[in-house]
Amino acid sequence: MTEQTPIRTIHVGVGRRGRWPLEVLSADPRFQPTALVDVSLELLTEAQALTGLGESASFTQLEEALTTLPADAVIICTPTEFHGPLARLAFQAGKHVLVEKGMTTNWQDAVALVAEAESAGVKFCVSQNYRYRPEIVTLRAAITSGDYGTPHLIDLVHHRYRPTPRTLDYYFAMVWDMSVHHLDNLVFCFGPVAEVTARSFTAPWSQYPHDAGISGVLHFASGAVATYAMSHIASFNDYRFVVQSAEGVLVWDGADWQWQATPDADFGKAQPPRPVPHAPAPLRSEEGVIDDFYRYIADGVEPGISGRNNLEILRACEMLCRSSQEQRTVRSEEVRP
Repeated sequence: MTEQTPIRTIHVGVGRRGRWPLEVLSADPRFQPTALVDVSLELLTEAQALTGLGESASFTQLEEALTTLPADAVIICTPTEFHGPLARLAFQAGKHVLVEKGMTTNWQDAVALVAEAESAGVKFCVSQNYRYRPEIVTLRAAITSGDYGTPHLIDLVHHRYRPTPRTLDYYFAMVWDMSVHHLDNLVFCFGPVAEVTARSFTAPWSQYPHDAGISGVLHFASGAVATYAMSHIASFNDYRFVVQSAEGVLVWDGADWQWQATPDADFGKAQPPRPVPHAPAPLRSEEGVIDDFYRYIADGVEPGISGRNNLEILRACEMLCRSSQEQRTVRSEEVRP
């Protein structure tokens, strides 16, 4: 694959989260969308207008697209439960795959998918776009700079008003759908999770058939400790991210990271907060995903979002689920491929 040869892509799932790859790749000369796949004719029509592709490039089944038009990669943006079967069809056809987060809905299937991609000799990535957002890029840069001390106490809370389950009707859907983003950010910034103690929960007004929230304590191999909570059943959206070290605290205020130095004395007056310098980040987080996916295919540079690297995130997801299910602490060495 030369830099001058566009990577031809088949897009499976072209509505909702399936629109961003169409928008980004249609404007990127490194890529050439060649086929659209969706069960909704209405969504296919909208995607045709967005990409300029006609009816002859539109299909309701991936198998038909794979055998009809030439392609190098498949972009999968369907409900998570369909990611595995669709990725396997692409692997069998020798196509690279970028799949929306989460990779799949359970640990065992994730391990199998990564092995199957490697056996097929194709590149496999997961669209963990949150790690490319300005606040996460800036946090990682701040931590790696060493200017803010060694992080040790972390609080990450994200309660979401998402009352309608839609496709999130399976056990621990909130983990495989949303915690996977949080855990990717945490591992990206603080390293692998070594131990998890967690419990899932619900609310009296929940429309979800299973628990739609989870909380717990995560111990990282680095020694850092995070208190974590997320839910889809909140009455309003609430997001809190705090990182403490011996030198002070980094706090996300909704627009910027603020740094506040540790007081000089017990119960002493806190120093005035000051903003943390922004680190360079893509204008759109999904562009970071695409840049890394391209480099992986064209240059063989494996990114943090590769399927193999994403297993570290899904290991932490499995630890959350297993700890809640079994009502005990789960260590990383218990969750093996």
